[in-house]
Amino acid sequence: MIGPSPGGSLPRDRAGSAVVRLEKVHKRFGDLHVLRGIDLEVVAGETVVIIGASGSGKSTLLRCINYLEVPDAGRVFLDGRPVATRDGGVPSERELSHLRRHVGMVFQQFNLFPHMTAVQNVMEGPRSVLRMAQEEARELALRQLEKVGLLDKADQYPSRLSGGQQQRVAIARALAMEPLVMLFDEATSALDPELVGEVLLVMRDLSQAGMTMVVVTHEMGFASAAADRVVFIHEGQIHEQGTPDEVLRDPRQERTRAFLRGLEHI
Repeated sequence: MIGPSPGGSLPRDRAGSAVVRLEKVHKRFGDLHVLRGIDLEVVAGETVVIIGASGSGKSTLLRCINYLEVPDAGRVFLDGRPVATRDGGVPSERELSHLRRHVGMVFQQFNLFPHMTAVQNVMEGPRSVLRMAQEEARELALRQLEKVGLLDKADQYPSRLSGGQQQRVAIARALAMEPLVMLFDEATSALDPELVGEVLLVMRDLSQAGMTMVVVTHEMGFASAAADRVVFIHEGQIHEQGTPDEVLRDPRQERTRAFLRGLEHI
């Protein structure tokens, strides 16, 4: 379904370079120490799947990458460049704009504009952020909708689309900005079970096409099939990481084994 996209296909001399790097990242919410010194590197073209129990810090980690949450300590690098921050650790509006331009994110909820058609939703970022001409933005949006299998739904409003279709529009919207990396925060958790597969298929196609991806999910089948690396987070720390075979089939740590055993009973 999906071929290499400008955002996912990096020049040969950048293959294997770090697109995202976190160094000793901490995050607290009051007395709750959610992230405890996270070190993580994601290289170009890699799909990293993050797993762990609810409350372990998975979503907070994603949100710190694009500064939806401001880390209390540590540094975040994008494409080898540290995110520049001012007093209090908050980036300037210009820096945030640069960051969000290159880091696409797909949330649990679709957050589509209900008064816009699918193609208009996808066009909005290129038009308002990239200042792209209307016709050029529409052509780009139609290409992205075709990638996620929704070209025939381009002129439908979100209310006429299923949850799975709305989430695929949300993916197309993020792709339209041609990001360096895509973040997925439990992108299928709000969907009815029969709709999960269509979204996971698009995500798997993106992975195979070389898009750099960081995915928080409880879908172990997707992790096994699509991940280059699986990262298990426990109590705000990376407890174990490795290939899907290493982490999902033969984990070294008892806490990882206990987490996976728990999933078998869900």
